Amino acid sequence: MDLAKYHSQLYHCMHCHLCFAADWQKIDDWRPVCPTAARFGFEAFYASGRIELARALIEGTLQQATPRLLEILYTCTGCGACREQCHEYSGFMIEHVELFEAMKAYCVSKGWAPLPEHLKFAQSIEKYHNPYQESPKNRSAWLSSEQFIESPLIYFVGCTSSYRRQEIAQATVRVLKAAKLPYTVLGDEEWCCGSPLIRTGQLELVEELASHNIEAIEKIGAQKVIFSCAGCYRTFKHDYPKMGFKFSFKIQHTTQFFLDLVRQKKLKLKSNPEIVTYHDPCHLGRHAGIYQQPRKLLKKLQMSLKELPRTLKDSFCCGAGSGVRAAYSDFAKWVAKTRLEEVQELNPTILASACPFCKSNFLEALKEMSGASFKILDISELLAEGLNE
Repeated sequence: MDLAKYHSQLYHCMHCHLCFAADWQKIDDWRPVCPTAARFGFEAFYASGRIELARALIEGTLQQATPRLLEILYTCTGCGACREQCHEYSGFMIEHVELFEAMKAYCVSKGWAPLPEHLKFAQSIEKYHNPYQESPKNRSAWLSSEQFIESPLIYFVGCTSSYRRQEIAQATVRVLKAAKLPYTVLGDEEWCCGSPLIRTGQLELVEELASHNIEAIEKIGAQKVIFSCAGCYRTFKHDYPKMGFKFSFKIQHTTQFFLDLVRQKKLKLKSNPEIVTYHDPCHLGRHAGIYQQPRKLLKKLQMSLKELPRTLKDSFCCGAGSGVRAAYSDFAKWVAKTRLEEVQELNPTILASACPFCKSNFLEALKEMSGASFKILDISELLAEGLNE
């Protein structure tokens, strides 16, 4: 990424600090939406502070990275809340997320980064094609043995659902079977999409990963690829095209695809009387603009939906993104607990989301909370449980 191309944008920042908080429901009730600003307080951890650091890197007044500088850059979850607030209130089109990712890539190019925990991602992805140091042969171990037929529909499972949150992958397949849709998965031909590397500035392997995945999908002759991982979906939708890659197949997140199936009456659902609140994943909401489809699925299940105070484009991040959970686990857990405390105030029976990484981080934080009685489930799991088979 060329950091210098953002230089002219940096002079638009007025240090108004509106990147830090959102006015909930426009009733002058401002609440923090930037996790690092809320936690660390210093302006360096605001978007405005990182913008000043970007200017210093571009103009050469900052010529060496300190551990503190790397902490400022790598505690950013890449949630995009700062961009939403800036664009709404200032009208300036600063590309905050892309800028901060370019800053990390710049530091990697200088040999100042990555952090040790993030270097392990790259080494594992290079060797095993996933960031978890798991055998590629076990990528589809979650799937009961069955013979796949050639199908124009591919389910791109993603590393986290393949190795850590297998219940999401299993629920997704259960829904596909209920709809009597032939589908296939890539098995060990599915490689990491590259999102962990892009978010941490390690770009050397990304083109190879993108090229391989697109080629493997097109070799099958797929017409559509669906993703239960919000990060994978965002990478295919935005990052691959920015790198110059083109593909002929259509892509959808499973919340989009499943809503279409319900509307086409290919899925029969039971009523679920439980009270649910929905957490917008950053990759799916602010980065991909998918807000309504998950909520409409919950309504199709006839669930009672209670919205969080910070929701939709003003949602508060789960704290796990951009390698933060790996390098700054205490901070990631603090962000998740802050969000779960907000959930607890609504007293739902279920917290739903649509991202395996959000679920993982929330479950870790939930272990340290007392009195929390709600369950944390992916929408695919709720849909699978709600099938009237």
